[in-house]
Amino acid sequence: MLPIYAIDMDHLAFTFHRLTERSAGWLSPLFSSSILLFTLIALFSSAPGEATPAPRNHEKVWEQALLKSSAPDEIKWLTAADEKFIALYQDDFTGTLRGGVILLHDMGGHPDWPEVISPLRQSLPQHGWSTLAIQLPALEKGGQISDYADTIATATARIKAAIDYFRNINNSNIVLLGYGLGSVIGASFLATDADSGVTAFIGISMPAYQEGESWMDLTTSIEQMNLPMLDLYGSNDLASVINFADKRALAARRGGLKASKNRQFSAFERSATATGAFSKTGGFIAYRKFLISGANHSFRGHESLLSKRIVGWLKHHASGVRITK
Repeated sequence: MLPIYAIDMDHLAFTFHRLTERSAGWLSPLFSSSILLFTLIALFSSAPGEATPAPRNHEKVWEQALLKSSAPDEIKWLTAADEKFIALYQDDFTGTLRGGVILLHDMGGHPDWPEVISPLRQSLPQHGWSTLAIQLPALEKGGQISDYADTIATATARIKAAIDYFRNINNSNIVLLGYGLGSVIGASFLATDADSGVTAFIGISMPAYQEGESWMDLTTSIEQMNLPMLDLYGSNDLASVINFADKRALAARRGGLKASKNRQFSAFERSATATGAFSKTGGFIAYRKFLISGANHSFRGHESLLSKRIVGWLKHHASGVRITK
C-alpha cells in the first residue's frame, strides 16, 4: 500500500516565504517563524477527542496558509455539496482570452503547490489562458491511496463547481489539467461525464495505481474520455509514471479508433490536427505524449519548458476561438 501523504516541510515553508515577501514592510522573520511553527503544530497535533474528520482538518491548514500568502483578488470560495472550498484564480493577462484551465494538484497538495501547479497557474495567463486552481480533498498523513475512494464524489463535485465558475464569467472554452493523483481524478471525471463541457485534458506525471478501485484505472479512463489529450512526464519521473507510458498511449489509440469507427468527432472541433485523415484513421485523434528530458516528478528547473509545451499544444488543440471580454 502506498502512503498518501509524505509531507515535505519545504512546501509549507514555501507558502510562508511568499507571505514574508509580500509583507516585508512589517512582518519580522521572528513573527514569520512563529506562524510557521503554529501551523505545523496545528497540522500534526489535536486535542484528544477533538480531531476534525478527514479531509477537512488538513484542508483547513492549507486554507489558512493560502489566505495569508495569496493576493485577495486571487482567492475564490466555491461551493460543492453544500460545503465551501478554496480556489485560486488568475485572469488572462493578454486581453485576448483563449479559455480557462482548471488545475488539479497532486496527492495531499493545495492550489498553490510549488511543484507544477503554482508555476502553471502563474504562467498560462501570460498566453491567454485564465487559470483556476482548486483544492481537492486532502487526507491526513499516514493514510493509504485507497482511502481516496471515499473522496471521489467530493472531488467530482468540486470539479463541476470549477466548470460552473468559468461558465458564469462567460469563459466556456474549458481545459482540465491534472498533476499526479489530480490527473487520475481528472481523467476519471471526464470518462464518466461525457457532457462536462470540457474541451481538452492535460495529464502531467500520470501514475498507475494497482488498488483495484475503478476510478484508479487510468487506461480505462483514457480510453473512454474521447477528448484531445496531452500526456506529459519527465525522463526521471516516478517509475509508475514512466513504466506506464506505453499503456497510456495504447489506451488513447483504442479510444481514438472507437471514435473513428463511430464517427464521434464532435469533441475534436477545436483541434487543428484531429480533423485530418491520418488522425481519424490512425486512432490517436489529438493525443500527444511528450517526454521532458531531465525532469523528475517535481519538474523543478523545467517549469518554463513545461509551460511552453502546454501552451503550444493548446494552440493547436483547444484554442480554436478567441473570447472577447
